[in-house]
Amino acid sequence: MSVPIIPDATLGALYALGSGLTWAVTSLLVRTLSGTLGSVAISAVRCTFGGAVLLAWILFTSGAAPLWAIRPGVLALLVLSIVVAVAIGDTVFFESIGRLGLARAMTISTTYPVVAALLATAFLGEPLTPSAAAGSLLTLSGLALILAARGEHPAIPGRVGVGIGAAALASVAWAVSTIILRAPLGEVDATTAQAVRLPVAGALLWLTPWSWSAGRRLRTGGSGTWGVVAALSVLTALSSVMFVAGLKHGGVTVATVLSSTAPLFALPLGVVFLGEPAPRRAILGTLVTVGGIAVLQL
Repeated sequence: MSVPIIPDATLGALYALGSGLTWAVTSLLVRTLSGTLGSVAISAVRCTFGGAVLLAWILFTSGAAPLWAIRPGVLALLVLSIVVAVAIGDTVFFESIGRLGLARAMTISTTYPVVAALLATAFLGEPLTPSAAAGSLLTLSGLALILAARGEHPAIPGRVGVGIGAAALASVAWAVSTIILRAPLGEVDATTAQAVRLPVAGALLWLTPWSWSAGRRLRTGGSGTWGVVAALSVLTALSSVMFVAGLKHGGVTVATVLSSTAPLFALPLGVVFLGEPAPRRAILGTLVTVGGIAVLQL
C-alpha cells in the first residue's frame, strides 16, 4: 500500500499553523513569568536556550557537518534576517506597546503578512492568487476582532501617532526579514537555519538594558521558574522551526498569515486553563479566522 504524499503547500500550511499553536502556548507560559522578568528579558532567555536546544539536537543527530556546510553568503542572509527582525522589528514593537497598549500594537503589527505577501510578489515572484488574497484578508480581520476584544486601558494621550508609526515600522521590518530569510532556505533546512538565527536573536536581546537583570532574577527564581524556562526553550525552538518550515514549503503568504494565528489558539486555551471569558467579538473573530484559513487553502 502506497503512503500518500502531502503536497508542499499543505505541508507548509500545517507547519505554519503548528507554529501559531505553539506560540499561543508559549504566550500563556510567558504570563507566569511576567512578575519575575520583563518581556524583553523573557525573549532573550527563551531565544538563547531555544537556540541551545537546536544546536544540541543538530550536533547529536548529524554532528557539526550541517553547520560547517553553510556558505558565507547564506550565513550572512540568515544573520541579517534576524537582525532586521529583532534589532528593528522587535525594538519598535516594544515601543509601540508602551504607547498604544498590547492589543492595539498587535493589531497594527499583525498586518505584516500583507506587507510580506506584496514584497514576495514583487521580489520573489510568488503569485498572489485571489483565494490567497481573500483568505489572508479574512484571517487577519478575524485576528483583529479577537485582539480588539481584549479589555485595555486607553492609549496615552499625545503618544498615539508615534505608537502607530512604531507598530507599522515593526510590521515592515518583520516582512522584510521574512523576505531576506526566504532565499537561504533553498540551501539549508529549517532546523539548521534556526540554530543559527535564535542564538543571534538572543545575543541582540541581551545587549538591551531591559534584559540585564534577567540572570540575577533567574538565579533567585527557584525550580518552578526554571521549569517554565525549560518549557519555553523547547516551545520556542519548535515554534521557530515550524515557522521556517512553513515558509520553506508553503511560501511567504501562507506561512506569515497562518503562523500569525496564535490569538486564535490562545482564546480557547485562556478559557480552559486561565478561566478567561470569551467575548462575543472574540468568538466572531474566531469564526472569521477559521473561514479565512479555509479560503486560503482553496
